[in-house]
Amino acid sequence: MIRLDELHIWKKLSSPYGNSELIPSLIDKLSKTLDKKIADELIWEHIYHQGSVYENTLATVPHLLKIIEKSDNVEFNLNMIACLGVVLIDLDNISYVEQIFEENNLDEKEKNSIQIAFIDAIEKFRILVSHYVPNTRILDEESKRFYLIAFLVSIQRHKEAEIFKTFNMNDEYIFVCPNCEEETFLWNEENVLNAYCRDPSTNKNQEKLRIVLDQSNINLKWLEKPIDIININSLKPLLQYFKGDINCHSCSKKHNVFEGIMNSI
Repeated sequence: MIRLDELHIWKKLSSPYGNSELIPSLIDKLSKTLDKKIADELIWEHIYHQGSVYENTLATVPHLLKIIEKSDNVEFNLNMIACLGVVLIDLDNISYVEQIFEENNLDEKEKNSIQIAFIDAIEKFRILVSHYVPNTRILDEESKRFYLIAFLVSIQRHKEAEIFKTFNMNDEYIFVCPNCEEETFLWNEENVLNAYCRDPSTNKNQEKLRIVLDQSNINLKWLEKPIDIININSLKPLLQYFKGDINCHSCSKKHNVFEGIMNSI
């Protein structure tokens, strides 16, 4: 892990604005204050800007996990873990991590130090996610759904985590037919997932498509378990629809609902 005082290395790291040398001071302030505004600035503006990751992302994550480990502020820690879950969605394999460094000014020793510390941090992240699950009872429903993203990342369900990032409001999902790629709109209407062939926000008068519940052989226990232990009441009613089947309105082929949602990512 590169130290905060090694500014000559931080300056070399790619970032959205070419100012990675600012990160050490932000990390230091965050460690002393646990200020959510500083955390948000650091994460969303410097290391995960508009959904992109950078060399400085890999260098910063181990420091943020170290702050969580030392903190006894449960609310702060839960928020940080949820945020890092989003950051880590795309960092799901070593080859991609290496690609981030394809064009850089680092020497091999510096690059290896960052990569090794980041890989070690992933295991630390998994431990922290599991450790704080019992504390999620204090979260509201939206925050619980974001914590679910971190949980799925921690069990290496990165693409599935992307679903709950993309459709984080839980008000609509998109089913893309695995056969013909035609879209079906799935709207959560009072905990009932209704299917439409056209966007219902602009096509009010249309018939609902039928979802046959619990008919597919898909195994969603890996999703049911965290929804249950985190107690995400806003997602529990949708599980039966995720496990259901629907006939595509375009090609008439039958597919599992959740597999079609996965195909939209």
